Amino acid sequence: MKNRKIVSIVIISVIIFVLLLVSGGALFKNSTMYYRSDDYLSQVKEERSVGSMQDEKNVADGKSFDFEQFTGKWTVMEITARKGTEIILQDQSEIREGLFYIIVLDSDYNIIIKREESNENTNITFTIPEDGEYRIRIAGKNATGQFNVMVRASEEISLLHKDFFD
Repeated sequence: MKNRKIVSIVIISVIIFVLLLVSGGALFKNSTMYYRSDDYLSQVKEERSVGSMQDEKNVADGKSFDFEQFTGKWTVMEITARKGTEIILQDQSEIREGLFYIIVLDSDYNIIIKREESNENTNITFTIPEDGEYRIRIAGKNATGQFNVMVRASEEISLLHKDFFD
């Protein structure tokens, strides 16, 4: 009788532990901390949703669009450049609500630079560390506003625009 009670307590304890572990992971993946983590921002897989997107403009050296309720990750442009090229992202984005990042990744999805948008309209400057392709990615959680970035470079680069459904 006593052994049965101990076994029952152990089984109930294990079940509670597993439930806490599973629900804790789900809560973390929906938290702001998760959306800010380098692990999330540099994942290869891009999942995204948007309530609405309008006025998308792809120009030779940049991209702009208005959006509501953007959540996820999206590579908006790809740069091909040589080592030592200085890149300046002229950022005129305005975020009205939510969490929103601009991230530059190398071809292995390592973060070169990241910035949480704070509506300061400042440039993001970095130097290409190796010849190759680099991704300009946005990431957000329930973000609403306008993305507006122009790309300037000290040497010739190739700039490719990526569609929301690519």
